Amino acid sequence: MSSKLPNDIETLQKKIGSHIRHLRESKGIKNYEKFAIQNKFSRSHYWKIEQGEVNLTIKTLGRILNSLDTKVEDFFQQLSK
Repeated sequence: MSSKLPNDIETLQKKIGSHIRHLRESKGIKNYEKFAIQNKFSRSHYWKIEQGEVNLTIKTLGRILNSLDTKVEDFFQQLSK
């Protein structure tokens, strides 16, 4: 008997990455490469974050959200909608 876990990690990573991209674009920042460089991420690493291919640390998520002037609470509240 197998039970499905309530949080599939790969799905969650993709959802978070997609939401980060949506948030960035909603702030009028269309160029992810410029955003990555300005915030001291490599372009390829940041692209992987937005694609949901990276398991984010809290520190990295905090850096991104601070750069987007977004509270963690607001980010997760929006994510759950």
